[in-house]
Order: sequence, then structure tokens, then C-alpha cells
Amino acid sequence: MRDSRRARLILALLLLTAFTLITLDFRSGGGGPLRTIGNAVFGPIERAANAVVHPIGDFFASLGHLNSYKSDNKKLKAENQRLLEQLRLTDADRAHLDAAEKLLNLAGRAQFRIVAARVVAYGSSLGFESTAEIDVGSNDGVRRNQTVIDGDGLVGKTISVGPTTSTILLGNDPNFTAGARLEGSSREIGHVDGAGRNDPMTFTLLGTRTTMVAGDRLVTFASIGDRPFVPEVPIGRISSVKPTAGQLFSIGVVAPYVDFGSVDIVGVVIAVPRTIKRDSLLPPRPTPSQPPTPTGTPSPGSTPSGSPSPSRSLSPTPTGTP
Repeated sequence: MRDSRRARLILALLLLTAFTLITLDFRSGGGGPLRTIGNAVFGPIERAANAVVHPIGDFFASLGHLNSYKSDNKKLKAENQRLLEQLRLTDADRAHLDAAEKLLNLAGRAQFRIVAARVVAYGSSLGFESTAEIDVGSNDGVRRNQTVIDGDGLVGKTISVGPTTSTILLGNDPNFTAGARLEGSSREIGHVDGAGRNDPMTFTLLGTRTTMVAGDRLVTFASIGDRPFVPEVPIGRISSVKPTAGQLFSIGVVAPYVDFGSVDIVGVVIAVPRTIKRDSLLPPRPTPSQPPTPTGTPSPGSTPSGSPSPSRSLSPTPTGTP
């Protein structure tokens, strides 16, 4: 009881003191030594209380925004994923555009009429090992036994045509054969043959008057009525020649221009001009690079450093002068 009374007495004295200080401070205009004394006495207590109360208040206030933070985080992750998908789509679209431009360039130089298509599936169908499905068919003017090209050259031929899709026999199939001609000739002809997905194409040169060497290039030799193959489509180059001693035909290994495993944008040739300039569709030959001059070795016609260069006469030597 005594402790309770003493506590109530102390509390009353503190309240009376506070009331007195507030009254005097109000009368003095809010300044003066009483305010200073009050700040000095009660300021540390107030700051200590704030240091404890404010973090707790901030913590409970942040709980109300926690769900909002989680929602924003999910939105940012979803947006980031969407942008990454757009970036990948942009890369794919750029590859499609490049392939389409190459195809249109080749068809334009040849003046071929084509039906552009996209390969939608690879596989083995209709009893063949290497085939591809394209997204055009008879509704688009495509027929069986028509030449199929891309921007690099010969892809194959159509073997089955539906209203909206068609099947291509690819050039690396073991059953694929096409008439071919050596670049720069008119009668040096033969046929290219597929050998399967894991083996290279070959070219058989008919006749024995002409020999072929590595680096020779091949184009298609037209079929009767340009079906299934139109003329002058680039096929590839001879990478090596097989030994054929005592045989009537020469056989070369062919490195095709087309990568049959990654064909994307193709064109089915539905009409050709009456004539095509011979070898005009072959790609430019690579320019051989000049070997760099070794350091310190003077090039022909140069003089050592520090030596005067001989003067050149621009006047011609008189006729008959020894």
C-alpha cells in the first residue's frame, strides 16, 4: 500500500511539474531557459522511446505492403520472360528473312516463278529415308515432280502433293538422282546421287573424254519438259575424285551447297524462262587471299631503308636504242 501511495504521489508531482513548465513556457512565447531545461531533461527520454517505437511501427507498416511487393516481383519476372521470348523470336525471324532474301535473289536472277514455302517437318515418309514437309500444296499451284530450291541451290523435288501441304524428296536420300553438268561445259554431263544422311552425294561423269578435278562445280541439267528438274540450279562442288582405273565413268564426291538437315525457306519452281544464261546462278568463287609480306623482307622493287630510291623515267626508250 505504501509503495502504491508513493507511486501515485510521484506521478502527481511529475504532472504538476509538467503543467507548470508548459504554462510558463507558453507565457514566455515558447523560448527561453525553461524550454532548454525541458529539452535537456526530457529529450533523451523521448529519443530513446522513438528509437524503440519507430522501427516497430515501420515493421508493422511494411506488412501491409508485403503482398504488393510480391505481386510486383511476379510482374517483373513475367515481363522479363516475355522480353526474352521476343528476343528469341526476333532472332528466328531474322534468320527467316535472310533465307527468304537469298531465295528471292536466286529466283530473281534465274527469272523462275516459284511458290515460296516453309519446311514444317523432317522425317522418313512414303518409303524414303530423307523427306521434308512444306506448308504449300495444290491450292497454291504446286504439282508432283517439281524442282525445289532454296537460296543456296538444289533442295530436292516434290513427290507428294496435297491441297495445303507437300512432301519433298531431299537430295541426300539414297533414291535421289538428278541430271547434272560440269561448270563451263555443255556436254560434260552425268548424274548426282544421294547416298543417305551420313554419306556424301556423288557425281558420275558419263563418257571418258573429260576428266574432273576437285573444285569443279555442278549445276542441274534440265529434264524433259523441265520436270522434275529445271536447268542451271547450283548443286555443289567436287571435293574429291574416286580412283576409277579401267572404268568407263569418273565418280566424284560432291559437297552440296545446301545443308539438307537445316533447310527452312524453300521455293517450288512452277515456271522457268525459255533460256537461262549458262552458269549464271553459281555463287561467286572465293577470292584467294594474298599471303602477308614477312616483316623485314623488302617487297619486289623496293629499296632498303635509308637508301635513295632510283628515279623512274616516264619517257619511252627510243626505238632501236641498244
